Amino acid sequence: MEEKTSAPSEPKENQSFVRVFGGLGAMSFLTYMGEYASFIIVLVFLSNKFVENFGLGDFGYAFVGTISGAFLIASGLVAIYMGHLCDIYGRRRMMIIGCIVGSAALLSLILANSLTQLAPFAIATAASLTTLGIAHGTYTAATLAYGGDLAEKHRSMGKAYGLVDGAEFAGYAFGPALGTTVAFLADSTTAVFEMSTVMLLISAGLAVVFMPEIRPASAVLAAPMIMGASHDDHDDDHHDHEEGIHAGAHSHSATWADYVNAFRTPLVGVALLTTLVGAIGFSAFFSFVPLYAQRLEGLVPQFKYLFGYFASIMAITGVLFMVPLGHYEDRTERRMPYLVAGLIGAACSLSIVFFFPPSLPSFLIAAVAYGLSIGAVRVSQLVILAEASHPTNRAAIMGTNHALEHVGYGLAAVLIGTLIALPGALGGFVNAFRILSLILVVAGLAFLIYARWAKVK
Repeated sequence: MEEKTSAPSEPKENQSFVRVFGGLGAMSFLTYMGEYASFIIVLVFLSNKFVENFGLGDFGYAFVGTISGAFLIASGLVAIYMGHLCDIYGRRRMMIIGCIVGSAALLSLILANSLTQLAPFAIATAASLTTLGIAHGTYTAATLAYGGDLAEKHRSMGKAYGLVDGAEFAGYAFGPALGTTVAFLADSTTAVFEMSTVMLLISAGLAVVFMPEIRPASAVLAAPMIMGASHDDHDDDHHDHEEGIHAGAHSHSATWADYVNAFRTPLVGVALLTTLVGAIGFSAFFSFVPLYAQRLEGLVPQFKYLFGYFASIMAITGVLFMVPLGHYEDRTERRMPYLVAGLIGAACSLSIVFFFPPSLPSFLIAAVAYGLSIGAVRVSQLVILAEASHPTNRAAIMGTNHALEHVGYGLAAVLIGTLIALPGALGGFVNAFRILSLILVVAGLAFLIYARWAKVK
């Protein structure tokens, strides 16, 4: 079946934003919401299996961290390659494939629940979550590219990316709360996986019905130029023009070397390292504080139905804080002090959870404080990267930033899971997060020293 293509054209005046972008917005929201509704529940599902059913105790969290780390790393790294496949095969097609693969991965978790032996269960769930990570990277790359194409056609770049990015953060913010509520009401973790499966399949249907394929103008124009070129035509102007079209059509391309080269500028390299550290802090709280709260439901009964809400509160706070902080940083023209303050503030926020007796107020305060701190880190390092980059290398730098962000998410899962699993007095949730707090403080001070040495504002 041949897909329709179109070049950017004058937008129709009677087309509203909802009519043009409604399909993209609904599809983005449902995919992220469905995925993150299940993610927290997946962690609880795995911890219950490894820690309790298979009798591994705290050592089971090493399996939880490793398996969830594979999902997080895969989802970031695969997005780089899937972006290129979207250019070859079309954005909508890759969206549909990503949604179908993701729904199959979630269904396979339900099947894995019936496995009663440790090794088969570990292998099956690792394969399921890695596949879900690949699906996430696929439809994330596709929706971002489709949003850019649609925005270029209708001259509304800010609205399009605000919509897609807003959907991603909505998934972070509301997904865990939704998954926790459904799991509590249904008294079943697999019910959440079923719900998420349906949401991803509906997303694929929305892409089929409401999101016709759009080709970038450069690709549409380049094809006839190549096909119509004469072997006898060696005119320099025509040759230069053809090369210009080729450059336009392939300027989006990137190689792995481009991501390594992003570190060549010292300030950019340091800012990218802050992305890694900030992502470790964000993911550690997002993934393991709900697990810790779920484990404490005997001491604090409210945690039985609220454990997933702390991740949502943290994410919502961070999102709401990012925009006003960005405006403030524009006025003060200072970035590094807020980045350092964010890292140290995150460490202090963790201390509220892990250095004081557990209670609902202390967890709520920690979630809000941690959201403010991580929001400061994310905004500041993105501004530094944007200002220190150039249009010729900005895409590669931002791509590297996204990859490192997901690597940080995966490292946090493996690191915290392993620290919890350590034997005796060295292990457990409290010691793991005390070590993470120390890492965040040391990183903040190291970046502050560098900022003063390099005179970075």
